[in-house]
Amino acid sequence: MSKNDLNKLLKYSLILIILFSSSVYPQLSRKNFKILGISVEGNKTADASTIIANSGLKVGDEIEIPGDQTLNAIKRLWNLNLFTPDIEIVIDKKLDNGVFLLIKVDEYPRFEQHIISGFDEIDEDDIEKEIPFRKGQILRTHEIFKTISQIKALYEKDGFLNATITYSIMEFYKADTLKKEIEVTWRNEEDLSDVYKTKYDYDPKTTSNMIDKIKDRVLVKFDIDEGDKVIVKKIRFNGNEAFDEGELKSEFDETSEDAWWKIFSSSKLNKEDFEKDKELLKKFYHKNGYRDFEILRDTLIYTNNKKHVEIELDLYEGPQYKVRNIFWIGNTIYSDEALSERLDFRKGDIFNYERFNTNLRFNEKQTDVSSLYQDNGFLTFNLDAKEERIAEDSLDIHITIRENNRFKVGRVEITGNTKTMDKVIRRELYTLPGDYFSRNYIFSSLQQLANLQYFNVEKLYSKGIDTRLANDSTVNLIYNVEEKSSDYLNASIGYSGSFGFSGAVGVTLTNFSLAEPFSMGAGQIFNFNWQFGVGNYYRTFSLGFTEPWFNDTPTSLGFDLFDTRQRYVYDLQQSGITLRVGRRLNWPDRFFYIQGKARFQYNDVIDGRSFYSEGLSRQYTLGATISRNDIDNPVFPSQGSKILFNAELSGGPFLPGNVDYYKLEFRTDFYRRLFNTNRLALYIGSEMGYLDELTKSTAIQPFEFYFMGGNGLVIATTPLRGYPDRSIGPLSDTGFELGGRVMTKYSAEIRAALTLEPMPIYVLLFAEAGNIYKNFQDADFFDLKRSIGVGARLLINPIGLIGFDFGYGFDRKSVDGKDPEWLFHFQFGKGF
Repeated sequence: MSKNDLNKLLKYSLILIILFSSSVYPQLSRKNFKILGISVEGNKTADASTIIANSGLKVGDEIEIPGDQTLNAIKRLWNLNLFTPDIEIVIDKKLDNGVFLLIKVDEYPRFEQHIISGFDEIDEDDIEKEIPFRKGQILRTHEIFKTISQIKALYEKDGFLNATITYSIMEFYKADTLKKEIEVTWRNEEDLSDVYKTKYDYDPKTTSNMIDKIKDRVLVKFDIDEGDKVIVKKIRFNGNEAFDEGELKSEFDETSEDAWWKIFSSSKLNKEDFEKDKELLKKFYHKNGYRDFEILRDTLIYTNNKKHVEIELDLYEGPQYKVRNIFWIGNTIYSDEALSERLDFRKGDIFNYERFNTNLRFNEKQTDVSSLYQDNGFLTFNLDAKEERIAEDSLDIHITIRENNRFKVGRVEITGNTKTMDKVIRRELYTLPGDYFSRNYIFSSLQQLANLQYFNVEKLYSKGIDTRLANDSTVNLIYNVEEKSSDYLNASIGYSGSFGFSGAVGVTLTNFSLAEPFSMGAGQIFNFNWQFGVGNYYRTFSLGFTEPWFNDTPTSLGFDLFDTRQRYVYDLQQSGITLRVGRRLNWPDRFFYIQGKARFQYNDVIDGRSFYSEGLSRQYTLGATISRNDIDNPVFPSQGSKILFNAELSGGPFLPGNVDYYKLEFRTDFYRRLFNTNRLALYIGSEMGYLDELTKSTAIQPFEFYFMGGNGLVIATTPLRGYPDRSIGPLSDTGFELGGRVMTKYSAEIRAALTLEPMPIYVLLFAEAGNIYKNFQDADFFDLKRSIGVGARLLINPIGLIGFDFGYGFDRKSVDGKDPEWLFHFQFGKGF
């Protein structure tokens, strides 16, 4: 049943009401009667006395027949929504001193059960969600038609535009399908009672009229003829001169022509998606200056028994507009020149409507006109832009500014933190009481809270801040957070063809409290880790603690104790301690961080395999790291970047000990949203490393060299998927990995998040390339080992990140002499 049919039905129902209301007692002339009695006919479940009471008629009343009292009685009964429009009030018996009235009603049936038949392409559970009826519910015809429309919309969304849905109603206890379902044939009401007692939870002992209730209820059967999917065979445009058909078709996200090579995409017609694609086409024209663009009409031409469709769109492009003059009205704080610089439109520029609006109100870089005001206290600032057509293809733009009052921050409140202490949250906020209101500071504060990983990130960005005006110059801010588990058990396991199974057991508490270790919430970091390899190849113990805000300042202090034993290629043991101190910077901007470290360790090379010096050595190392991090989400970044430069110095003429080297490392990670959604992101990364001695011909310990290949699980190994562990880089004559002094690697990934909260899951496509070189003189930075592949990640608190990748190394032949093949990399507790 179509929407038009539904509208007609409602229309006819209203007409019936009017007809019944105006045609009661047409055979009688108007006369007053006394009501001697009232009875009811046609009611099944509704109580007769209740019907009489709701009619408003009473025994002993004087009424005029026909008259307003009977008409109003019919209207009141109709408004109960229990009866069809066939309500009548007639004289059942007439005496000299009055009349006996009879109220005739026809009850709507009551729903008991439904049956769906004919479905195949749509899951039954999805169809069930569109059927709202419950047992005992009054069943009205228009509600059935509405349900049919909802089911049909479900099919249309999946491309089945030819689906037809019909319905039938039958008395429930007579339904043959039901008899077959319960496989019982009853001969009397007693049998029927037993069946419904066991099958449908009706108990005749407590419900004496159970049989009558069942008999009065109905079964609704929906018969579905799905038909064929409608495939788009052709898309045509009429009236386009500025752009060819190929350019216009490419603007459609979902609607596309069928082609033999489209194996992984569908060309079915989805009307909802088609409407969205038309909006994208309109947006495309507006971006290119065609302000008057319209889709005059769209025509769907069905062929091949409605299995195929051709789409024809008639367009009106209109002129391409250019900006002539921009007039600013009402601005007193900032000059016309300052505002025009933010708007970034010059005379003669094409009027890009999208860029105009974002530069006027909000853009990602927050360099728009609105940010200029709202980042400097003008919370209630507003503006209005009007375009005036001048000549055939030019616009004058008049922008009216309403600056209003300047606001300062009053109270800053925090809600929802059931574990994390207030001070841990407050120290991350840039919005301080007494400062002028700043939209940019609010966004930066939310970003800082997100990077703590203590809170639900999606809710933080969508509902994390409320502003409440205290007066005409003060605004109170309320930060709303929702705690989530941020601690990790760090139980991990991995497998590689070279080493077999490897793993780790440990705990990382990212919101620890040394003063209150059982309640936690102070933002301190405590970690313990035991990493091991099969066959005693290696094992590592480490214990660390970090106070990120020492003395309530953005200064971090921390230490790490470690003990390592490795029996692969060479046999060595290391023990030591690292002390760390860091500081958040405000220059060049607030995303910079600097950290220094000092490390002392014993190195005992037990067996150097003739390549490395054996014996005990003491190593004193100083290091410094400067980094910048402005990503939006630490678990699934979709915008922002991470840049890091690290330098280490050991021994030489400056430090004691008998280990001598310097190491420089640089890494960049860039993230960009695709299609303006935080669930689809492009990741581009690179990392480089260089190692050399300070004093020539001084031996460098083996664990400082660079190794590459596999999933990076092995100690001091840079991952490169599609290749065996540590297989890339210089080798000895006997095939042992020697490591190199120069490392370079480049990565690109497209990541798609299936869910972000409460359990982040994302899939990825990757391409990467890298290599390890013996030294800088032998380095050929164009000689890169390449790979591609697919993977997935799943974050389960408190376990950590589960991941797997299938990688194909194109250049494996040059690595270990084997032909390229797909390699499986599995991880539990660690991600790339």
